[in-house]
Amino acid sequence: MSHRQVIGDGARTRTIYETQSLPRCVVHQIQYGTTAATAAKVLLQEGANIVEQVRDGRIWHSVKVKVGYDSMKNASSRFLTISAPPPDIKFSQSARVADTVRNWAEPPTAEEIFALDDLEEFESTDLSNLFHKNDARSQGTKRPTPLNPEYSEPLNQDEPHKKFLRLDNGSLHRIIPQPHTKLSKSLIPPDFNVIKAYDRTLPIYLHPHLSSTNDDNFGRRAWIIPARGFLPSAWTEAGASSAVVLDTQHPDLSHSLDRITIGPTIKWSHLALAEFWKYLNTLRDLNNLGSLGISFHPAQSASVRLEREKEKLALLDSSEMQPGLHPPYTTLPLSSVIVNLQSGQSSITSGTRPLSLRDCDYFKVYHDSNISMHLRRALDLFTFRLDSEEEEQSEQSGEFGMTFPESSNSSGLTGKEEGGSMRRKKPKYCLLRGARLVLVDDRSKGVLIA
Repeated sequence: MSHRQVIGDGARTRTIYETQSLPRCVVHQIQYGTTAATAAKVLLQEGANIVEQVRDGRIWHSVKVKVGYDSMKNASSRFLTISAPPPDIKFSQSARVADTVRNWAEPPTAEEIFALDDLEEFESTDLSNLFHKNDARSQGTKRPTPLNPEYSEPLNQDEPHKKFLRLDNGSLHRIIPQPHTKLSKSLIPPDFNVIKAYDRTLPIYLHPHLSSTNDDNFGRRAWIIPARGFLPSAWTEAGASSAVVLDTQHPDLSHSLDRITIGPTIKWSHLALAEFWKYLNTLRDLNNLGSLGISFHPAQSASVRLEREKEKLALLDSSEMQPGLHPPYTTLPLSSVIVNLQSGQSSITSGTRPLSLRDCDYFKVYHDSNISMHLRRALDLFTFRLDSEEEEQSEQSGEFGMTFPESSNSSGLTGKEEGGSMRRKKPKYCLLRGARLVLVDDRSKGVLIA
């Protein structure tokens, strides 16, 4: 502060400081040199005067809080609550219920009177189960049938009821006539004109055979036809078909068999397996497809597989006791060997060892590699009937012009009269039509799936 000027106008005195900016200060407490006590209002007034001297104008405001404090009714606590007036709620002037209800003896209005002819027709469901005795076991088993034909499903009386399949778990060793291995009879080259190549579906090549350019025209290959069980997991995941054998005591065996294989599973019967083995012998004897060899490989029984695993474990334990002796193979713990009682086979449930061909029953047809797709069409043409008469076998051999034409009589009548009536033939079953078979090379490595 370099200069101070006091101006007196009779009403008040104002001090002006020649500074560039006015200082800002807040007075919290003033203490004088004297020890005389002053009142609170005097201290505040003096602070206000000092602030007013350094400011150009009066900016002092007195804050007054108008809030009432009432002590709580609970005398033991010392809490305080702020008392506020209750909110003002305005109710709408709605009509009273008593004003809208008419008296009991008052006659109805025209809007409340309906004619039966004006009402819509009532559509009910089948409630016949209400008239029967209430049975807790039968509740929810029958669906009400709507009377409206638009929403009803047509009932086919000829369609059999869907039932669980009863599978045969016994050995197939005696089902297929022996010998189970038959070598090729001659070295006659195949006749490519006798049958066309298989073109029903596009082949799926397996690694490392990525295309048909890798085919060996001078090698030997074989088709794998599953009779029961799953093929190796790499083939199954790529789309190869598996197979089951139906129980001979099945009450509806004819309805359980599929005329054409739809889906990933081929359904065989004992008769179908025997007829297919006869069909393979017919292909081998005709020599139209070159040098063919056929074989049937039954799966190893569960007991044999389990005994072999025990022998491996015993050998492994003995090698651990003698240092320096290493077994020629590795094995899995006995707990990982699970016998599949449903299929009558054993399988190793481990991610390190997939299923092998030893785990399933299958047929194998050996042939020259350049005739593979032609032989696949011949396998696709396999048909049989459940009656299995001798004339059917001769008819199948005589029609081996590889066309297998259906009878000109579309109704399926045999033309033989028995007691003045026509005897109807039983339907043909084409079990391999729609199936996906695996082609393997001379080392049983997968080539393609068709």
